Amino acid sequence: MSALKVVTIADYVSALDRGITAPHAVAALPKGGDPDIARVVSECDVLVSATCKASWLSPSGRGPRLVQSTGAGLDGIDIAALPAGCRVCNVYGHERGVAEQAFLHILALHKGLFALDSALRRGNWTPQRKYLTELRGRRLLILGMGHIGAELARWGRFFLMEVEALTRTPGKARAQPEAPCPVRGLGELRSRLPHADFVVVAIPATPQTTDLIGEAELALMKPSAFIVNVGRGPVINEAALFQALRSKRIAGAGLDVWYQYPVPGQDLLPAHLPFHELDNVIMTPHKPTEETMSFRLAEIAKNVDRFARGEPLENQVVP
Repeated sequence: MSALKVVTIADYVSALDRGITAPHAVAALPKGGDPDIARVVSECDVLVSATCKASWLSPSGRGPRLVQSTGAGLDGIDIAALPAGCRVCNVYGHERGVAEQAFLHILALHKGLFALDSALRRGNWTPQRKYLTELRGRRLLILGMGHIGAELARWGRFFLMEVEALTRTPGKARAQPEAPCPVRGLGELRSRLPHADFVVVAIPATPQTTDLIGEAELALMKPSAFIVNVGRGPVINEAALFQALRSKRIAGAGLDVWYQYPVPGQDLLPAHLPFHELDNVIMTPHKPTEETMSFRLAEIAKNVDRFARGEPLENQVVP
């Protein structure tokens, strides 16, 4: 068996080199521009990356026979540009970490954490309101019932919230007796938004879900409600969200996914509009946990071994 040529970002080289048991050679993607990356990608068998641009691929059709994403989303992979017969897989294991991040936002927003901290640093023990409130009994509306959505529902039930979810595939979700909350179709979004105290977005951005929440949908939410996005930024229209927050049409937002991202080594604000100037937004970068990445890299190594042996691949999305 000839050694597989595997390329990935520099951070993952050591872990994959240790984890893959089939004959292989792992190399790092170069830090130069697209032409440098294209030369390496055109000669590899396996590309392990959340990104694969058309400009990385040879017009001759040379290139990877497997593109293994390092995450669940495939929006960074130009599937139409891949060589004929190239397979694409994703990987999960992130649901606990993302749910934890979502509830970090939920709790901080609900308790007014930053206002409490800021006031007490000035000696003020009772800012804004005399008593805090609990999550118990609050209504949590989850958009998306995949790995993350199901985990969010379990967390919501732990906090004794009233939980419901909307999904693109309600029939499939309803057929699962272990579903942790009532599940309806996304077509009922506008009828459910007025009842929610928290809306958590946990669905990918597709042509069907981009701008799913816009001005009309935000106008249906309670003025006391919060929205948290751990799915993809464009699911919520950027301009509509900014205006709703600036005018205090909704109480606040926790944003972990964004509208623009930097290249490595470059600082860049995460949106085209100045969300950073608003006092009712919590902003965090979309980062996986160490535990998630350890799990993912181990699973990716196993998938590369399956590929080397000609076995069925886990989480194959294309073809």
